Amino acid sequence: MGTESTPDNDTVQSAEQDLQHRLSLAGPQHTTRGFLFTSLLRVVRDLGGDEAVVKRCLAASGEKAFVEFFNYPTRSLLLLLGAAAGALAPKLGGYEEVLRQIGFKAGASYMETPVGRTALQQAGGTPQQFMIALQTLYWVLTTYGKPALTWPGANQGVLTIEVTFMPLAYHVGGAQAIAKKLGVKNVNVTARKTGDLSIALEVTW
Repeated sequence: MGTESTPDNDTVQSAEQDLQHRLSLAGPQHTTRGFLFTSLLRVVRDLGGDEAVVKRCLAASGEKAFVEFFNYPTRSLLLLLGAAAGALAPKLGGYEEVLRQIGFKAGASYMETPVGRTALQQAGGTPQQFMIALQTLYWVLTTYGKPALTWPGANQGVLTIEVTFMPLAYHVGGAQAIAKKLGVKNVNVTARKTGDLSIALEVTW
Protein backbone atom coordinates (compact mmCIF):
# COMPACT_ATOMS: atom_id res chain seq x y z
CA MET A 1 0.00 0.00 0.00
CA GLY A 2 3.05 2.24 0.04
CA THR A 3 2.98 2.60 3.80
CA GLU A 4 5.95 1.25 5.67
CA SER A 5 5.33 -0.01 9.20
CA THR A 6 7.79 -1.71 11.48
CA PRO A 7 7.92 -2.14 15.25
CA ASP A 8 10.79 -0.26 16.83
CA ASN A 9 13.77 -2.37 17.88
CA ASP A 10 15.42 0.05 20.30
CA THR A 11 14.82 -2.38 23.17
CA VAL A 12 16.20 -5.87 23.61
CA GLN A 13 12.72 -7.28 24.01
CA SER A 14 11.36 -9.51 21.30
CA ALA A 15 7.70 -9.31 20.33
CA GLU A 16 7.00 -12.38 22.45
CA GLN A 17 8.82 -10.89 25.44
CA ASP A 18 6.87 -7.66 24.99
CA LEU A 19 3.57 -9.53 25.16
CA GLN A 20 4.70 -11.63 28.13
CA HIS A 21 5.78 -8.50 30.00
CA ARG A 22 2.39 -6.88 29.50
CA LEU A 23 0.73 -10.13 30.54
CA SER A 24 2.67 -10.07 33.82
CA LEU A 25 1.29 -6.59 34.58
CA ALA A 26 -2.36 -7.42 33.87
CA GLY A 27 -4.14 -7.65 37.21
CA PRO A 28 -7.65 -8.73 38.16
CA GLN A 29 -8.82 -5.10 38.01
CA HIS A 30 -8.01 -4.91 34.29
CA THR A 31 -10.87 -6.08 32.11
CA THR A 32 -11.79 -6.12 28.42
CA ARG A 33 -15.15 -6.34 26.69
CA GLY A 34 -16.12 -9.67 25.17
CA PHE A 35 -16.40 -8.30 21.63
CA LEU A 36 -12.62 -7.91 21.47
CA PHE A 37 -12.26 -11.62 22.21
CA THR A 38 -14.79 -12.63 19.56
CA SER A 39 -13.17 -10.24 17.08
CA LEU A 40 -9.76 -11.76 17.76
CA LEU A 41 -11.08 -15.27 17.17
CA ARG A 42 -12.54 -14.12 13.84
CA VAL A 43 -9.17 -12.66 12.88
CA VAL A 44 -7.46 -15.96 13.70
CA ARG A 45 -9.80 -17.66 11.22
CA ASP A 46 -9.25 -14.92 8.63
CA LEU A 47 -5.49 -15.39 8.88
CA GLY A 48 -5.79 -19.07 8.11
CA GLY A 49 -6.27 -20.66 11.51
CA ASP A 50 -8.41 -23.78 11.35
CA GLU A 51 -10.89 -24.79 14.03
CA ALA A 52 -8.21 -26.71 15.93
CA VAL A 53 -6.17 -23.49 16.22
CA VAL A 54 -9.24 -21.50 17.24
CA LYS A 55 -10.05 -24.06 19.94
CA ARG A 56 -6.43 -23.94 21.17
CA CYS A 57 -6.61 -20.15 21.44
CA LEU A 58 -9.91 -20.32 23.29
CA ALA A 59 -8.51 -22.89 25.70
CA ALA A 60 -5.45 -20.71 26.34
CA SER A 61 -7.71 -17.83 27.40
CA GLY A 62 -9.22 -19.93 30.17
CA GLU A 63 -12.73 -19.05 28.98
CA LYS A 64 -15.31 -21.22 27.22
CA ALA A 65 -17.27 -18.51 25.39
CA PHE A 66 -17.68 -14.73 25.30
CA VAL A 67 -20.67 -12.42 25.56
CA GLU A 68 -19.86 -9.26 23.60
CA PHE A 69 -20.60 -6.64 26.26
CA PHE A 70 -19.52 -8.60 29.32
CA ASN A 71 -16.15 -7.85 30.83
CA TYR A 72 -13.44 -10.50 30.94
CA PRO A 73 -9.89 -10.38 32.31
CA THR A 74 -7.46 -8.54 30.06
CA ARG A 75 -5.03 -11.28 30.99
CA SER A 76 -7.29 -13.76 29.17
CA LEU A 77 -7.16 -11.64 26.01
CA LEU A 78 -3.36 -11.57 26.09
CA LEU A 79 -3.21 -15.33 26.63
CA LEU A 80 -5.48 -15.79 23.61
CA LEU A 81 -3.36 -13.39 21.55
CA GLY A 82 -0.14 -15.17 22.51
CA ALA A 83 -1.60 -18.54 21.58
CA ALA A 84 -2.72 -17.16 18.21
CA ALA A 85 0.70 -15.67 17.48
CA GLY A 86 2.46 -18.90 18.41
CA ALA A 87 0.14 -21.05 16.31
CA LEU A 88 0.20 -18.85 13.20
CA ALA A 89 3.87 -17.79 13.33
CA PRO A 90 5.24 -20.65 11.17
CA LYS A 91 2.94 -19.84 8.24
CA LEU A 92 2.83 -16.03 8.49
CA GLY A 93 6.45 -15.04 8.92
CA GLY A 94 7.01 -15.13 12.65
CA TYR A 95 5.49 -14.14 15.98
CA GLU A 96 5.93 -10.39 15.50
CA GLU A 97 4.45 -10.46 12.01
CA VAL A 98 1.37 -12.30 13.26
CA LEU A 99 0.84 -9.63 15.93
CA ARG A 100 1.20 -6.93 13.28
CA GLN A 101 -1.30 -8.63 10.98
CA ILE A 102 -3.77 -9.09 13.83
CA GLY A 103 -3.40 -5.41 14.65
CA PHE A 104 -3.95 -4.55 10.98
CA LYS A 105 -7.21 -6.52 10.94
CA ALA A 106 -8.30 -4.84 14.17
CA GLY A 107 -7.53 -1.38 12.80
CA ALA A 108 -9.53 -2.09 9.67
CA SER A 109 -12.44 -3.27 11.82
CA TYR A 110 -12.35 -0.11 13.95
CA MET A 111 -12.70 1.99 10.82
CA GLU A 112 -16.05 0.29 10.17
CA THR A 113 -17.45 1.43 13.54
CA PRO A 114 -19.40 4.70 13.93
CA VAL A 115 -16.32 6.34 15.47
CA GLY A 116 -14.14 5.10 12.64
CA ARG A 117 -16.55 6.28 9.97
CA THR A 118 -16.71 9.70 11.61
CA ALA A 119 -12.92 9.91 11.69
CA LEU A 120 -12.84 8.89 8.03
CA GLN A 121 -15.30 11.62 7.06
CA GLN A 122 -13.33 14.29 8.93
CA ALA A 123 -9.88 13.25 7.81
CA GLY A 124 -8.18 13.88 4.51
CA GLY A 125 -5.27 12.15 2.87
CA THR A 126 -2.38 13.95 4.56
CA PRO A 127 -0.11 12.46 7.25
CA GLN A 128 -1.16 15.19 9.68
CA GLN A 129 -4.84 14.36 9.22
CA PHE A 130 -4.00 10.68 9.62
CA MET A 131 -2.36 11.41 12.99
CA ILE A 132 -5.40 13.38 14.16
CA ALA A 133 -7.71 10.54 13.09
CA LEU A 134 -5.47 8.06 14.91
CA GLN A 135 -5.67 10.14 18.08
CA THR A 136 -9.46 10.32 17.77
CA LEU A 137 -9.76 6.55 17.57
CA TYR A 138 -7.40 5.94 20.48
CA TRP A 139 -9.25 8.56 22.51
CA VAL A 140 -12.39 6.44 22.31
CA LEU A 141 -10.72 3.04 22.59
CA THR A 142 -8.23 3.80 25.36
CA THR A 143 -9.47 3.09 28.87
CA TYR A 144 -6.46 4.02 30.97
CA GLY A 145 -5.39 7.59 30.24
CA LYS A 146 -5.93 9.55 27.07
CA PRO A 147 -3.54 9.75 24.09
CA ALA A 148 -1.53 12.92 23.46
CA LEU A 149 -0.35 14.11 20.05
CA THR A 150 2.80 16.15 19.51
CA TRP A 151 4.69 17.37 16.45
CA PRO A 152 8.47 17.13 17.05
CA GLY A 153 9.30 18.08 13.46
CA ALA A 154 7.79 19.28 10.21
CA ASN A 155 7.57 15.70 8.96
CA GLN A 156 6.97 13.86 12.20
CA GLY A 157 4.10 13.23 14.61
CA VAL A 158 4.12 11.27 17.87
CA LEU A 159 1.08 9.79 19.60
CA THR A 160 1.76 8.81 23.20
CA ILE A 161 -0.48 6.32 24.99
CA GLU A 162 -0.18 6.13 28.77
CA VAL A 163 -1.33 2.55 29.34
CA THR A 164 -1.89 -0.24 26.85
CA PHE A 165 -1.71 -3.97 27.32
CA MET A 166 -1.51 -4.74 23.60
CA PRO A 167 2.02 -5.33 22.26
CA LEU A 168 3.94 -2.91 20.07
CA ALA A 169 3.57 -4.85 16.82
CA TYR A 170 -0.22 -4.90 17.26
CA HIS A 171 -0.32 -1.09 17.42
CA VAL A 172 1.88 -0.76 14.34
CA GLY A 173 -0.45 -2.99 12.35
CA GLY A 174 -3.51 -1.05 13.52
CA ALA A 175 -1.97 2.27 12.50
CA GLN A 176 -1.01 0.80 9.13
CA ALA A 177 -4.60 -0.25 8.47
CA ILE A 178 -5.94 3.18 9.36
CA ALA A 179 -3.40 4.87 7.08
CA LYS A 180 -4.49 2.61 4.24
CA LYS A 181 -8.16 3.33 4.86
CA LEU A 182 -7.47 7.07 4.75
CA GLY A 183 -5.39 6.75 1.58
CA VAL A 184 -2.24 8.03 3.26
CA LYS A 185 0.91 6.77 1.55
CA ASN A 186 4.65 6.91 2.12
CA VAL A 187 4.52 7.19 5.90
CA ASN A 188 6.66 5.17 8.25
CA VAL A 189 5.16 4.00 11.55
CA THR A 190 7.22 2.73 14.48
CA ALA A 191 6.23 1.90 18.05
CA ARG A 192 8.46 2.03 21.10
CA LYS A 193 8.03 1.54 24.80
CA THR A 194 8.27 4.61 26.98
CA GLY A 195 7.45 2.83 30.24
CA ASP A 196 6.14 -0.48 31.54
CA LEU A 197 2.78 -0.03 29.81
CA SER A 198 3.19 3.28 27.97
CA ILE A 199 4.13 3.52 24.31
CA ALA A 200 4.79 6.10 21.63
CA LEU A 201 3.65 5.69 18.04
CA GLU A 202 6.00 7.69 15.85
CA VAL A 203 5.01 8.57 12.30
CA THR A 204 7.40 10.15 9.80
CA TRP A 205 6.86 11.14 6.18
